[in-house]
Amino acid sequence: GEGRKSDIMLSSRHAVAMATRRSRMYIPASKRFIGNDTIKSIDEKIKRIQEAQAMFATYDQKTVDHIFRQVAHAANKQRVPLAKLAVEETRMGLMEDKVIKNGVVIETSVSAYGDMKTCGIIDRDIERGLIKIATPVGPLACITPCTNPTSTVIIKSLFALKTRNAAIFLPHPRASACSHEAMRVCRDAAVAAGAPPNVLDCVEHPTLELNRHVMDHSGIKLIVATGGPGMVKASYSTGKPALGVGAGNASVLVDDTADLKMAASSIVMGKTFDNGVICASEQSTVVIESIFEEFKALLQKRGVHFVYGEERKKLGEFLIKGGSINPDIVGQSAQTIAQKCGIKIPGDAVVIATEASEVGPHEPFSFEKLSPVMTLYRAASFNEAKDLCASIVHFGGEGHTAVIHSNDENRIAAFAAAMPAHHLFANVPSSIAAVGTAFNFNVPPSLTLGVGTTGGSSIATNLTPASLINVKLMASRQEHMEWMKTPPNLYFNRNCTREAIADLAKPYPGGKRDTRAMIITDRAMVEFGYCTKVQMMLEQIGFKVAVFDEVAPDPTIECVRAGAAACEQFKPEVLIGLGGGSPMDAAKGIRVFYEHPEAKLEDVGARFIELRKRTCPFPDTGSKVHKLVCIPTTSGTGSEVTPFAVITEGTHKYPLFSYRMTPDVAIVDSAFCDNLPKSLVANAGVDALVHAIEAYVSVASNDFTKAHATRAVKLLFEYLPESYKNGTIRAREMVHHASTIAGIAFANSFLGITHSLSHQIGGAFHTPHGDLLVIVKFVTYSCCAGMTNAILMEHVIDYNAVDAPTRMGVYPQYTHPLAKQRYAELARAIGCNGNSDYELVQKFKQRISELKKSLDIPATFAEAGINKDAYYKIIDSLAEHAFDDQCTPANPRFPLVTELRHILESAYDGQPVSFFILYSLVAY
Repeated sequence: GEGRKSDIMLSSRHAVAMATRRSRMYIPASKRFIGNDTIKSIDEKIKRIQEAQAMFATYDQKTVDHIFRQVAHAANKQRVPLAKLAVEETRMGLMEDKVIKNGVVIETSVSAYGDMKTCGIIDRDIERGLIKIATPVGPLACITPCTNPTSTVIIKSLFALKTRNAAIFLPHPRASACSHEAMRVCRDAAVAAGAPPNVLDCVEHPTLELNRHVMDHSGIKLIVATGGPGMVKASYSTGKPALGVGAGNASVLVDDTADLKMAASSIVMGKTFDNGVICASEQSTVVIESIFEEFKALLQKRGVHFVYGEERKKLGEFLIKGGSINPDIVGQSAQTIAQKCGIKIPGDAVVIATEASEVGPHEPFSFEKLSPVMTLYRAASFNEAKDLCASIVHFGGEGHTAVIHSNDENRIAAFAAAMPAHHLFANVPSSIAAVGTAFNFNVPPSLTLGVGTTGGSSIATNLTPASLINVKLMASRQEHMEWMKTPPNLYFNRNCTREAIADLAKPYPGGKRDTRAMIITDRAMVEFGYCTKVQMMLEQIGFKVAVFDEVAPDPTIECVRAGAAACEQFKPEVLIGLGGGSPMDAAKGIRVFYEHPEAKLEDVGARFIELRKRTCPFPDTGSKVHKLVCIPTTSGTGSEVTPFAVITEGTHKYPLFSYRMTPDVAIVDSAFCDNLPKSLVANAGVDALVHAIEAYVSVASNDFTKAHATRAVKLLFEYLPESYKNGTIRAREMVHHASTIAGIAFANSFLGITHSLSHQIGGAFHTPHGDLLVIVKFVTYSCCAGMTNAILMEHVIDYNAVDAPTRMGVYPQYTHPLAKQRYAELARAIGCNGNSDYELVQKFKQRISELKKSLDIPATFAEAGINKDAYYKIIDSLAEHAFDDQCTPANPRFPLVTELRHILESAYDGQPVSFFILYSLVAY
């Protein structure tokens, strides 16, 4: 990057005009390159460049790499003549250092970028299904400076050719001849190696009008600006993409842990290289007071001459003219500068220095100097030195360069964090290190140093060939990794509880065992003696037991918090959720909030679309409660094997989900179900059926979950009527198993909008999910979410089982609408026959309707006794909240809110709704 050059702080128009006048002043007419560019000739050049670009974009990597290396070889042969021409024309810098710059940019570019893939397919990741394809961004317009003219043209030519970009150069007027010659060397070598003719070109004698015309030309696609602020600003004002740099005012900090000899040598080396014209060269050095005099003496030994008093005044007045750097000082030797400003320095002095204490426009030595002139500041402490360095960079080099000499890694890190710069170096000469590889092979070589938005640039790194390609990304459909997660220990069959609980006493590796258990349950379990039964089993194997029996249907966050408080007092290592879905859900919630009392329900229950990308991470579990045991006493929710829990706050139900809530132990003992009321058997059983059906048709359904879901559906159709009517042991056990099997299915493939809608109705009308307190002597339909699911189920099947849904559920494995086919598969599984999937779906619905009728479940919400006015008053809110429910994304048909409302309307009075007509009305 070229910072403040001769045109610093001037407008782009004045900058180019003044530079043009200076070129006439400095270069004898006999040696100046005279071109005859006109607007017409420029248009013709750009047309030829466009033609070259179109041809060059078809080249393969092998051909491009051959061209790149041949051009590098040819330019390297001319590194000395080009350096001599640059010094002769610009009268800046040292020929020997320019030779080094020419050679370094060539060698480092070949080394760093020679094998870089820049054409066509540059990366193919078969496992992840990704292909990256590089295309050129050009044609380019490349602005180049007078301070590093030939080296900048060479490296930009190499970058352009490596990336299949044609380019036209806009050289600084003071360096037009040497820049054109450097471009010619590169172009001739490129064409000889097989590049299209006119792949590189140059404005032969730049003017403001010509340069602006090139940058504004529609044939130019990207501007790469390395030059003074005026031209860089002009490049950004064109309204097209531009990669530009900014002014540099590199500050240096030397602390009391530094190797002072190395620091002094590095600073002198950087400051004298090419007479200080590199924008990253050291401008001002801040030294901690305790080592100031010692360090100053080392600088003096290295040829740094300090000026004070009248000499300082003369140098300062010559250094800055009209608020900006005097062009007569840029790139001149210390001896020449001394002669021009009328001061005397020793013949062996290579740098002129002075001391300063202030930073700003009133202090000329705090400016960027672009010459072997430097400033020394004192600081009482490291923090003061750090702040002073930041002030210097802020004043004239935001985003550019800062350097520290220190052996304290913490200070180096603190310095880097505090500097408003993007090119940061430790213990090196910054002017040489910034262009890449000399002192750290991992710095990408470049002569265009971006300053980021800090300094008004679009890039903050060194410009590289990667900056000059567009990368297309081809992403193929990839199936997600899937899983089948269940409790580590699942015990089943009648009267298995005692043996299952006995396993809780087994010691962990190392011999330690759990000894404190808390039962989370409701009053019904206490009154029926189930709680006492489990408590005795635990006490018999050495557990101290506490009971929390305050769980009510539809557990609230207040209940969960109360349970967590009880745990905090008792300190259980094992939690046992005993009862229907409500106690088990409460136990899951209590574990979370006991271990994380700072957690908030709205965060724990935050919605997500992709499980592994949720915005609010779910808290870890297991830090206090080593095992969560769930023992279901109803047959419906499947909560004993799922990572779900439903917790209510106010009128809103939060479906919580995380595999961290999956119980560690599930005990499925149908002996607890012997005395269930018939209505609870019916509604809980249908709840399990809906779980299985929705799991089967979910977008996340898979071979493993479908096997479980199918088995659950078959068992429920076969045994639920018998369990309801006669309550036989065999039927109750099969229904109990089916509930758990369905839970395993939906724990791993999730649910759908039947549950999304049911959650909202349950929250609004205070209906628990899937079961009731058995202590209630009578059971009404309006207080059972199993019944809610049952009423909604057939309407949701009608909605889902279409070949052309308005919107399909999104999941990689869900390739096309499959709901109708999957409902038909379930129909066959229960013995239905039909000539088409449509016919099978109708028969499946008929079997569901017959099952519900045999279980005395109402067909509509009106029959269930829900008040119509109350229902329709909140129907829009119910639909909107159902859309945002956690179960909705897995539904095979992704719903519109209006469609959910019509499902609710249809379910209230049983009137069918055509969703094709509905969609047309919405669209209209």
